[in-house]
Amino acid sequence: MHRNSYSMAALAAAAVPGLAPVRTSSIATPVEDLDVAGVVAEDGRRVLVHSPATTAAGIHLERDLRVADALTGTPLKAVIPPVLGYVKLPEGGRSAVTEVPVGRPLMLDDLQDSEELARSLGQVLARIHTVPRYAAESAGVESFTPEVLHARHRARIDKVHAAGHLPAAVAQRWDALLTDQELWDFTPQFIHGDLSEESLFVSGRRLSAVRDWSSSIVGDPAADLAWLISSLDPERFDALYAAYREELPTSSHPRLMERAQALGEFAVAEWLEHGLEIEDEDIVADARGMIADLDADLAQIAREEAERTYDEMNAHEDGGRSADSARSEA
Repeated sequence: MHRNSYSMAALAAAAVPGLAPVRTSSIATPVEDLDVAGVVAEDGRRVLVHSPATTAAGIHLERDLRVADALTGTPLKAVIPPVLGYVKLPEGGRSAVTEVPVGRPLMLDDLQDSEELARSLGQVLARIHTVPRYAAESAGVESFTPEVLHARHRARIDKVHAAGHLPAAVAQRWDALLTDQELWDFTPQFIHGDLSEESLFVSGRRLSAVRDWSSSIVGDPAADLAWLISSLDPERFDALYAAYREELPTSSHPRLMERAQALGEFAVAEWLEHGLEIEDEDIVADARGMIADLDADLAQIAREEAERTYDEMNAHEDGGRSADSARSEA
């Protein structure tokens, strides 16, 4: 059941001994049926109350908290808002109270404007990807092999292609990427799985908090980079990726960036598939528009490559004529 601000304040007081709420405000969350409220206490403390309104939201919250708790024993502890207490709900499940994440929600413009912030995010991503596999799996995180993840991508692309939604150039590019076995020969690592502006917080020019670990898996590290390589200017992403590689204890996959780019493109197919499944014409139109943009980009690349080829051929012919002319004069 959904709760109003008074009920959320009461949950905070019950979960955290000595907490006396004086002000409460609801906070929007991308998680469906999860009520979140910010509470300011009499002594100035600021906390967040999370209360699931459905069983599904409760499962989501428990998964998030379980993974976050496991990460407090890793170098990520500094960016994980600690849990302050729990309280059982009458209908089942429980509510959780955490500290408010330090800073404010990240905006992509923040990354575009600050190389230092981009590097900070790259460093945190590297720390996420080096969380020991046993630590993740002990928290109930699922593990997926490269073969399983590749099969999922293939099935999704084949589905939207069969439905007639892919231009020939896009279909050929995606098929070539999926056929490239070396590209998908990687070692699965712990990943956040759903990084976005809503899950990241910034303070000054440093990443200050990461939340919502419910989508975490042991899988493809390129998945956490895909939205960034698709959204940031190349120069800014290069700075982020350089910091990422510097922070890793071992070398990254030699084609990690290429796979991240592929996953960024495949996300459009996933968005299209989602729109088709729920019969949302707006989502379908949005996805098809992005596919059309990709098709136009591929056409432009093809034209530029053709022009370079012709220029090289003409330069070669001009060089040959000059040599012939020199020999004739001799």
